[in-house]
Amino acid sequence: MAVAQSNYEDIAVNDGTKTCAAHAAEASVPDTFKKVADNEQLELYLEEESVAIAVKDKCSGYVWFSYDVGTDMQEAGYSADMIAYIKSGISIMTYDKFTPGRRTILGDKAEKTFRLRDDGFTVTIDFTKAQIKFDMAVTLRQGDVIVHIPRESIQEYNPKLWKPGNDDISLSEIIVFPFFGSAASKEDGYIVIPDGSGAMVNLNETPKYATGYSAPVYGQDPGYENTVELNPRRIAVKPLERVSLPIYGMIHDADRAGVLVIAENGASYATYNYVSKNLQTNYYQSYFTYNYRTAYAQFQSRVKEDQHILGFQEQPNRFDLVQRYVFLNGKQANYVGVAKGFRDFLVKKDGLAKKADNTHDKIPMKIDFINNEITMGTLGLEDVPATTYKQAQEIVGTLADKGYDRLNVSFKTFVKEDRSYRFKVMKHLGGSPAFQETTEYFASKGIKFSYYVDYARSYYEKTRYTASKLNRKDASVLNENKSLYNYLNNPKYFEVLAEKDLAAFQKYDIGSLALDGFGTSLFTHYDHGTIGYSNEGMAYVEHLLQLLNDNGIQTGLYQPDAYLYKYVSEYYDAPVASSELLFIDATIPLVPLVLSGYTDMYSSYMNFSSNDADAALRLIEFGIYPSFVLTGESTYDIKRTASNDVYTSELEYLEDRIDFYYSTVNRALKEVAGREMIDHTILDAGVVLVEYDNGRKIIMNYNGSDYMYEDVKIKSKGFEIL
Repeated sequence: MAVAQSNYEDIAVNDGTKTCAAHAAEASVPDTFKKVADNEQLELYLEEESVAIAVKDKCSGYVWFSYDVGTDMQEAGYSADMIAYIKSGISIMTYDKFTPGRRTILGDKAEKTFRLRDDGFTVTIDFTKAQIKFDMAVTLRQGDVIVHIPRESIQEYNPKLWKPGNDDISLSEIIVFPFFGSAASKEDGYIVIPDGSGAMVNLNETPKYATGYSAPVYGQDPGYENTVELNPRRIAVKPLERVSLPIYGMIHDADRAGVLVIAENGASYATYNYVSKNLQTNYYQSYFTYNYRTAYAQFQSRVKEDQHILGFQEQPNRFDLVQRYVFLNGKQANYVGVAKGFRDFLVKKDGLAKKADNTHDKIPMKIDFINNEITMGTLGLEDVPATTYKQAQEIVGTLADKGYDRLNVSFKTFVKEDRSYRFKVMKHLGGSPAFQETTEYFASKGIKFSYYVDYARSYYEKTRYTASKLNRKDASVLNENKSLYNYLNNPKYFEVLAEKDLAAFQKYDIGSLALDGFGTSLFTHYDHGTIGYSNEGMAYVEHLLQLLNDNGIQTGLYQPDAYLYKYVSEYYDAPVASSELLFIDATIPLVPLVLSGYTDMYSSYMNFSSNDADAALRLIEFGIYPSFVLTGESTYDIKRTASNDVYTSELEYLEDRIDFYYSTVNRALKEVAGREMIDHTILDAGVVLVEYDNGRKIIMNYNGSDYMYEDVKIKSKGFEIL
């Protein structure tokens, strides 16, 4: 699959249309930095010895440096190696006799060849000791700075590389300006972290916890990892929230000076890193690293997994590295501006567009029906009918009669021949006549209907579409929630599987799919003598969604990553929390701020919430609509199936809960349904104010006591519409 080339040179996120902040006092740039380019918005400076940069935002007068130029590093007590790392604009990680090591421009005395250009500079950086070199271009594009490392420029020129007896120094990672915007403290500053729904860490003089955090953008690459063993005694630990946005933000002075950083190209091989002050240095850091090669276990025995050696790809991963810095000033220099800046980027790059006629006087609610599952029976796999088509129609009719007239219904059917959730009309669920009668009933009631499909995974065992990890083993991952294995399909088969279903979709007038599984579909794998790269997987997923859209099928997605937003008709299982790690100061609605007004977002299943009052407030705060999973039969019937993580699913036990969530969330969001959230403010501990583009404001109080805002009293665990 040909990977689309980035059109980064055609895009300027900060195009100068925003109002400037009050001008700051002119900051001095050391003489070691020389101005190499400027435009109406920015000035770019270069320190040739270290390839460090400084950027002056003319709008605010603020100067950003890629390291702290105001501190004498030796007097501060840093080692020579650490000083070299802090000052060097680019560092690399290498494998040296299989041991990772960091190499810096200053520490390795890398050779540099500069070529100035009208909009910046290009430098060839040659780590001669490691025999690795590449080009890097740093250019201005209106109010943005763009860093570009072309894949074709990367050379590992040791002629004996991978030959017996050689040191085998090979490229592992490239680290781009890891101290850009780093700070010892900022009174009104913080870091925006893309963890789950979004999080922030204040740049305090003393950090709450001196710790680090690292998470791969778009999830772990299972192609390099060994599959975790399924052990009944295994203690499952709640996994960290996924990083679905390839961004972070550094705010030095709220509402005056900030920067949004986007991993524009190479995101599927990027890792986000946060390092607190007093852990390695006296600075808070926020930066991306980009993976070009990772060691993996190459097994030497079919029966003893401890008999293995480290394996490596001969060629580094194939992607052009493009990292964009968008300078924010005035009212855009905050976490809302970070989200809106990234949204503007998606509009300009991908054509992300607002939904037409997306405003309503009631909120929608999503209902997923589990129609069929499978279990191991006496003579093999057996179907487990969980909801017949007639039962689904009756349940929806009951809800519609109660006034839930904006229901969004999906059918979820496990097809045992495919070992996955696919489209199939089953005789024991009522057959074709009952299915068509049910969908016609939905249409007559104005209820949206979609079919749940997973082209990315199979369950229980592999199929002929299963991919291979780099060590040639089946690409499988342990599904902790369900205590079973998922086998990952080779992305090149996604379109093949969909094309097999198109005739059936047309026959049964299926105009919308609820697609799952793409959160684990980006991975590096072995494919018949070649390497399949994760960015190629991105292209395969996009091809699939484009195919469906071209055939008139809308595509709602569960937990979609940001590169898919332009295809998302509806966002399911939306994140409403960060990982809530100890160093986090606040959880923020970064994802909803990006997408509100552009697509409807639905929660994970609210069947199982343990704190309904807080959970309902969080949905209101984030502008997310409730979602439930139901069955017509007893929940006990699906206990030993792939839906074993569903503990209650019958309407008679959930009706009161559904009524509570819908009535509570609808009362708050009905006047802003489909509108864009334009501001989000943490007023006090446990008190939040959100504002929409129609002027409506909602204030939430999570505390155990009432709160006065101006002359309005907000009750404990309550909200008010202003």
